[in-house]
Amino acid sequence: MISTASPMLRDTTRTIAFARGVLRLRPERTEDEPFRFQLFCDSRPPGQGFDSLDPRIRDALLRQQFVAQSLSYRSHYPTASFDIVELDDTRIGRIVVACNPDALLVVDLALEPKRRHQGIGEALVRDVMEEARTSGLPVRVSVFVNNQGSLRFCLRLGFKPVHRTDLYVDLEWRAPSRLEIGAR
Repeated sequence: MISTASPMLRDTTRTIAFARGVLRLRPERTEDEPFRFQLFCDSRPPGQGFDSLDPRIRDALLRQQFVAQSLSYRSHYPTASFDIVELDDTRIGRIVVACNPDALLVVDLALEPKRRHQGIGEALVRDVMEEARTSGLPVRVSVFVNNQGSLRFCLRLGFKPVHRTDLYVDLEWRAPSRLEIGAR
C-alpha cells in the first residue's frame, strides 16, 4: 500500500523527464489560484451554454463551479498531492493524484490548451502508472462521457472502462502480470 510518504504524495518538488524536456511538479500555492481558475475555464467541455451569457454572469458561474470543485477535491481527497506542472519555469498545468488503499486516483489533470498534444499529459499519467506498478496498485480515472479526447487518451494508454453512468466513464489501468508479459 502506498502511504503519504510515497514519492507520489509528498509535499515536495518532483521532476519528470519527457521527450521535450523536464517537467517540474510542485505543490500548489495560494498565488496559483488565478492560474488554476484559468485552467478550469479552459477545460470546460463545449456546449455548456456559457458563451451566450453576459460575461459577468458567465464569470460568476464559472467562479462558483471552480470554488465548488476546489472544496470538493480538498474534502474528498485531503491527503492527495495537488501539484502545479511547470516546464521551463512556466506554469503549464495541474495534476491531482490521490491514494486509496486499493488504487491511485488521477483526480484531475489539466493543461493549458497550447500545451496539449505534446506528450506532456502522457508523461504525467505514465509517471502515475509507474508509481502504481511498483506499488502493485491499479490507476483509476473518471472521465466525462462527452470528453471524447480524454477517453481516447486513456484508452490509448491502456485504461479499460470498468463502470459507466449517464455522466462519467470510470476507467482503470493495471500493470501487466508476469504471465501476460511472458506471453507477448
